[in-house]
Amino acid sequence: MVWAFAGFFAYQFLSVSINVPNTMLTLEPAILGVASLFMGPIGTMGVGFTSHFLYDSLNYSTVWWTWIITEGVAGLMLGLVSRRLELLTRQLTMKQILQFNFWQALVNFLAWGLIAPLGDYLIYKSSLTFVFQQGVSVATMNTLVIGIFVSLFLYFYHYFFKS
Repeated sequence: MVWAFAGFFAYQFLSVSINVPNTMLTLEPAILGVASLFMGPIGTMGVGFTSHFLYDSLNYSTVWWTWIITEGVAGLMLGLVSRRLELLTRQLTMKQILQFNFWQALVNFLAWGLIAPLGDYLIYKSSLTFVFQQGVSVATMNTLVIGIFVSLFLYFYHYFFKS
């Protein structure tokens, strides 16, 4: 639950709006990425689902289930990637960091650039161009946030705890 509240806190207080309506640049993906290193796929899915649900339910008149479910799916996939690469247990190499960032970019563009927009279009009948603009914007920002912050976390984790 601590990770979910940290994710909610990041959504609530560590985010800024961008020029795409209902879309923010936030540090929550970094929380999700770091959680994936420690919690694995199922735990990280719960973190993503819960943090997004808390944010939507406390800030909007309705929750966007397509995005909440997508956040859980993204957490599940990030957890699978982190577990497969054994980023905390094996000696950290540049190859591992590049592999992680390749896979997390794929996860983000699959989740936010495809699943969430299609869900909004099919369930809520939202404008297809608008939801894909939102999705690609979020996928790009999440990829950059995770790439920067999780890579730095891994470097410092290995520097201070593994060397």
